[in-house]
Amino acid sequence: MMKTDKVNNNLDFIAFKTMVKRDLVVQARNKWEFVFRVAMLPFVLILLYGYILPRVGIVGPNFPNQMFPGMVGMSILVTGIHGTAVPLTMDFNMSREIEDRLQAPVNVRVVAFAKMFVGILESWIGGLIVLPVSLLFMASSLDITINAQGILTLIPILVLAAICSATLGLLVGTIIKPNQIAAMFPGFLMPLVFTGAIFFSWNSLSATPIIQKLVLINPLLYVNEALRAVLTPQIPHMHLAYSILGIIISSLIMGYFGARRFARMSGGKW
Repeated sequence: MMKTDKVNNNLDFIAFKTMVKRDLVVQARNKWEFVFRVAMLPFVLILLYGYILPRVGIVGPNFPNQMFPGMVGMSILVTGIHGTAVPLTMDFNMSREIEDRLQAPVNVRVVAFAKMFVGILESWIGGLIVLPVSLLFMASSLDITINAQGILTLIPILVLAAICSATLGLLVGTIIKPNQIAAMFPGFLMPLVFTGAIFFSWNSLSATPIIQKLVLINPLLYVNEALRAVLTPQIPHMHLAYSILGIIISSLIMGYFGARRFARMSGGKW
């Protein structure tokens, strides 16, 4: 029995590695499209809100500090969602490539985890792309606090944020159809972005209590508040423990429903 389990585990790992490698090769062929897609929205927001508006006096000079953690969190979450959801919905509804993967002698969860892992890798790349863009336009205005302890706290937050993006991507990818992808940005991602505490902290919403409670359903809020607690602790923010708990709970809920939908669509058992 133990030998059989070991063989199955090795087979699962080989299949997982092959699927991830295939998706990364495809992504590498379209690397410039990927960079453009990931960088354009953060670039426009950073240029406008982090460089132009503070210099013309429309927003305060401290505003770049407010938005920097939010830009990193937004890039991680949006890139991970796109990297998981769009290929998944295309595979299920157009290319049907997912059918070839589901014929592999492995559990359907291996196929889902492979898709999510690629989304996780892309989300980290998205976060890395934002850093030089932010430093290029906002370096003189940033007051980032980071030390050895902060780095040790930041790393698990980035890991949790990437997992959160992949679980949300899994759920979205099993809901939307190819002809709905164009509507995903204005209908889903835009509300997610602009209620996700990029330009404001959750504490500042105390002036609008109803909105402050409504935005708690947004997983991006917890990601950005956690990053804000580590990178800019001088700005009032949600307690770090609550932010991390919010990321974990959001990931579990989205992962649960995403996994159920994936198993139902693939005709397998999770």
